Amino acid sequence: MDKFYITTAIYYVNDTAHIGSISEVIATDIIARYKRLKGFDVFFSTGTDEHSQKIENRAIKEGIEPQKFVDREASIWKNTFDKFKISYDRFIRTSDVDHIKVVQDFFKKLYEKGDIYPGKYEGWYCVRDETFLKDSDLIEGKCPYCGGEVQKIKEENYFFRLSRYQKTLLKYYKEHKEFLRPESRYNEIVNLIKSGLQDVSVSRKSFKFGIPVPFDEAQTIYVWFDALINYVTSIGFYDNKDKFEKYWPADLHIIGKDITRFHGIVWPAMLLSYGLPLPITIFAHGFWNLEGARMSKSLGNVVHPDDFVNKFSEVAQISEDISIDTLRYYLSREINFGQDGDFKMETYLKRYNSDLANDYGNLINRTITMLYKYNDGVVPSRTSDDKEIVKLIEGKKSTYIKEMDEFNLSFALDEIWKIISSLNNYIQRKEPWKLKKESTDLNNILYHLIEGIRITTILLLPFMPFTGEMILKLLDSFPVDFKDLEWGALKSGINVQKISPIFPRIEKDKIEIKVDRKDLISYKDFNKLDLRVAEVIKAEKVENSEKLIKIEISLGIEERTIVAGIGKFYSPEELIGMKIVIINNLETKELMGVKSDGMLLAASNDTELSLIIVDRDIKTGTKIS
Repeated sequence: MDKFYITTAIYYVNDTAHIGSISEVIATDIIARYKRLKGFDVFFSTGTDEHSQKIENRAIKEGIEPQKFVDREASIWKNTFDKFKISYDRFIRTSDVDHIKVVQDFFKKLYEKGDIYPGKYEGWYCVRDETFLKDSDLIEGKCPYCGGEVQKIKEENYFFRLSRYQKTLLKYYKEHKEFLRPESRYNEIVNLIKSGLQDVSVSRKSFKFGIPVPFDEAQTIYVWFDALINYVTSIGFYDNKDKFEKYWPADLHIIGKDITRFHGIVWPAMLLSYGLPLPITIFAHGFWNLEGARMSKSLGNVVHPDDFVNKFSEVAQISEDISIDTLRYYLSREINFGQDGDFKMETYLKRYNSDLANDYGNLINRTITMLYKYNDGVVPSRTSDDKEIVKLIEGKKSTYIKEMDEFNLSFALDEIWKIISSLNNYIQRKEPWKLKKESTDLNNILYHLIEGIRITTILLLPFMPFTGEMILKLLDSFPVDFKDLEWGALKSGINVQKISPIFPRIEKDKIEIKVDRKDLISYKDFNKLDLRVAEVIKAEKVENSEKLIKIEISLGIEERTIVAGIGKFYSPEELIGMKIVIINNLETKELMGVKSDGMLLAASNDTELSLIIVDRDIKTGTKIS
C-alpha cells in the first residue's frame, strides 16, 4: 500500500480560528480523505504553534502561566477541528515533550556541523509575524507582510548558515518543478533565492517561553526554527524510527502564501543541513476576503466558523453537521484551491439554494419519492444499462480523479455536478411517471437514478463527510472505497429509508451574518485626514535600499519630501510629473536616515502596486473630500 503524508501549517494558539484558517485544514482534510478512498496509507498532521514572544506577552497580560495559556487555547483549536470532522492522525503541539527533544536534536546537529554559529543581530523585528527584517524590507517603516509595527533589537543570537545552501536550493528547484506550487509561488521563491540568501537568526535572548538551546540555556530557539520541525516530530522522528522512515518525506505540505519563504527556503535548507530528504510538494494557497476585505483578527472582520455554522443551521433549518458540510462545500467550490477568494453571503446562499437544494438535494428527494411510489422503497434489479448515462458517469469519474490528483478541488466538484445535472435531466427525458408500474423500463430508470446518486455521493464524500455517510448508509453502502465506484455495484432488493429533504430551500433573498468590524471609523475620525493632490517634481532611490524612493512633491504653496516603499514597482524617472494623492497631515517619520513628511496612497497586493493618481487636470494642493 502506497503511503501519503500530508500536513497543514500549525496554527498560532493566540489567534482565533476563522474562515480563512479553517479553509486550509478543510482542504487538507478533503485531500487526505480522497487519498484514503483511493487506498493510500495516509498520515495527516495538524496542530498548534505555541512558542513565541507574543504568546508569552499575552499570557503575562492575562496573568496566567504561559503553559496554562497555550493548554487552554490549543484545546479550543482542537475542539473546532473535531467539530468539523477533520480526520487528522496527530494533533501536534510544539510544547509536546517529543517535539522539544527533536528540536534540540536538530539544533545541536546543525551546530556540530558548523551550520549554526554564534553572532550578533541588530535590526528590525516584527513581533506579530515573529520575523526578522532588514531596513530594505520595511514599507513605510512597518512590516511588509502584516503591516504591523516593528521593533529595533540588538541581541547576541545563534545564526543558521542559510547562505551556504543558495546554490543547492536553486539547483533543486530547477530539477523539481513540482516542489512548490502554484507556479506563481515557485517563481517568487526562485527569484528570491537568485537575489541572494543571508544567514538568519535562529535564537532569541529576550524571552523564555520556548525551547532552550541545548548547550546555552540563556538562549531560546527561534519560533520558526522550532515550528517547522513539527513535520518530522509528528511521524515519530524521536521515538519511532520505523514510522518515520515509512512516512518521510512528506508528500504534501499545505500552507498559506504568507509563509512561503520559511517553507520554501529555510525549511529545505534545514533538512539539507541535517541530511534528510526534502518534501515532495509544498502547496501555498491564497487568502479569503470577507465581503471584499481581507480576513484579519487585528481588523476584527473575522467570521468564526463555529458561530457561522450554528447560525446558518438555524436559518436553513438543517442540522449542525449538514451546515458544516455546506461550509466545506462552499469553500471548495467557490474558488479553485490556491487562489484568493471573496466570502460573500450572497454567493453562499446561491450555492446552497442552487447547488445543494435544487440540484443534489432535489435529485435525492425526487428519486426516493418515486422509489416509494413505484416500488415500495426497494431498489429494483436492472435488466440493461443506459449506455449514454453510464458513459457520461464513467467519463466524469475519470476527470474527477485527474483534477483531485492535481488538487483542483473546485474543478473536481464541477465534474460531480455535471453528473448530478445529467441525472436530473435524465428524469425529465425518461418521464418515469408515464410508465407502467413494475415495468422493466421503469425499474431500469429507478436503478440508474439510485446508482447514479450512490456513485456521486462517494465522489462527494471527501468534501461532505456527514452528508455522504448518511446517504450511503441509506443505501447499505457504507463504508466505501474507490473499488465501490464501479457501475452496477449497488445491490438490488435494498429497502431505502425515507428521509426529509436534506437541504431545504431557503426562501430569502439575503442572509445577514453579523461581523464585529473593529476597523470601522467614524466620520469625525475620517475628517481628520487631510488628503491633497500633489505633483512629483523630483525622485531618486534611497541609498542602500531596494524599495525606498525619496520623492520631492509640490502642493502648490509648498514643497516637501516623502519616502515611499515603491521602488520595485516604479522607477524614479517615471514618477516625475505624476499627480498623486497624499496624506498631508501625517506626523514626520525618519526612514533610513531620510525624513518623510506625509504618505502617498497606493493599492497593492502580493505582486502588484498602483499609485492613486488624479486622472484630470486639477490644481496641485486641492483638498480631497
